[in-house]
Amino acid sequence: MFIMIKMSLKIYKKLDLTGQSCAGPLGELSGVLEEISPGEAVEAVLGDEATKKDVVAWATKKGYKIVQERRDGNNYVVVLTK
Repeated sequence: MFIMIKMSLKIYKKLDLTGQSCAGPLGELSGVLEEISPGEAVEAVLGDEATKKDVVAWATKKGYKIVQERRDGNNYVVVLTK
C-alpha cells in the first residue's frame, strides 16, 4: 500500500526506530501521536518489514491514519496522523 502524503500535513517529529522491534516502536509512537495537533503527522523510520507491519496494524486498530508508507534503502518509513 502506498498513499501520498498530503501537502497540508506538517511533520511534527521524525522518529528513528530502526534499532527497535516488538513493543518499543509502538510505545514511542503512542506517546508522540498523543502530542500532535490537527494538521501534524509523525514520521517513523523502521528497520524491518515485520516491525512496519506491526506498526501499521497497531495504528489502524487505534484509529490513527497511515498517510504514507515507503521503503527507503533497507528501512521502512511510515507517516501517521490522528
